[in-house]
Amino acid sequence: MQLSCPHCHYSREVAEEKLPVAASRVKCPQCGGSFSLPSRPDISSLPKSATTVERISCPACGKDQRQTDACVYCGLIFARYAAQARATAPVAPQLDAVELRPKAGFWLRLVALMIDGLLVLVLQVICGLLLVTIGSDGFQPNGSVALLIQLFSLLLSLVYWVFFTGYCGQTPGKMLLRLQVVRTDGQPLGYAKAFYRETLGKFVSGIILGIGYLMAAFDDQKQALHDRMANTYVIKL
Repeated sequence: MQLSCPHCHYSREVAEEKLPVAASRVKCPQCGGSFSLPSRPDISSLPKSATTVERISCPACGKDQRQTDACVYCGLIFARYAAQARATAPVAPQLDAVELRPKAGFWLRLVALMIDGLLVLVLQVICGLLLVTIGSDGFQPNGSVALLIQLFSLLLSLVYWVFFTGYCGQTPGKMLLRLQVVRTDGQPLGYAKAFYRETLGKFVSGIILGIGYLMAAFDDQKQALHDRMANTYVIKL
């Protein structure tokens, strides 16, 4: 703090903490005149925020110090370090984004299922007629051709559901109604997860009298049993 004599204008730098709390008079060492010494502010009467010195620990050297623009020990610039840390920080996955998306209910999913079932039936009939024409005389298939048609129809249905669901999460029926099967963690569904959902998952949902499918009507996230088994949602686009 700079003190100046009002008589001779002699000045001298005095540390503020050395000033007395109560006001007093002092003599000027230059001219001998006396003048009132300004009192030091009473720290106890100041707000806590005014007396608190903010401190920081350097992320590079770990030394504790008063908060400044750069570390007094290693010279690290704190603002530049914070900017680099924000730029290189990994982006947190949007885990809740899928949960918040609107889900397709039981009836909407049933309509999509009926559309897909009709399309699969048409494909099976067309391919079956082709196999009958190629493998038998006229349209009277023998036992081996009939077995081949059944196996081919089953394989066609399996490929239909697994391919479309694994490729984009949408069968043609779901595309028409703007529905999509997605994983609960937001990651791509993939063919392996689609195969598990469409085979074992739907087999379990159907074998218990279709109750696994009906669960979508009462579940809070509108998940059927095969959705819970495969950790998937059917969302609206």
